[in-house]
Amino acid sequence: MFFAILFSIVIILLLLRLVTWMMGLGYVMAVVVDVLVIGGCSIYYAHNEWFVHIASGKAVYFWDVLLFVLIGFVYGVIVVLGTSMFPRIAGLFHYIIAWITTGFLYVFINYAVFGVVFGPLLDNEQMNTVVHIVIISVLALFIYNSRMRIFKQNLT
Repeated sequence: MFFAILFSIVIILLLLRLVTWMMGLGYVMAVVVDVLVIGGCSIYYAHNEWFVHIASGKAVYFWDVLLFVLIGFVYGVIVVLGTSMFPRIAGLFHYIIAWITTGFLYVFINYAVFGVVFGPLLDNEQMNTVVHIVIISVLALFIYNSRMRIFKQNLT
């Protein structure tokens, strides 16, 4: 049990290091995970609800790609304009996005490694969930600080 917890923490720290390294590459890499999550969820919805009704065959995937590119462009413009015009609201936005992204990666890794969304750290299920949320929140602080550094550098 201890080895499993230690192993998952090491993997999370390695992924955190990988994400901060990617963010060191600049603005584009700072929003790649966001665009992948937002675009992926949007395409998942739009593919079955809209695009199969307006296109047939392989043309459906054309609309998927077009929507993904549009979402990436619009998201990038909104983030840059929002950060420069409304820095306090953008700070909250960046923390929420960092938390969602970190939570998504955390849950994905836990599910891929252990086969459960939140591995058992405690016997009480509610406190176990609280501990996992606290871990996600602490990890999100590192991502948030990196995001704010990147956007402040690109705007000055």
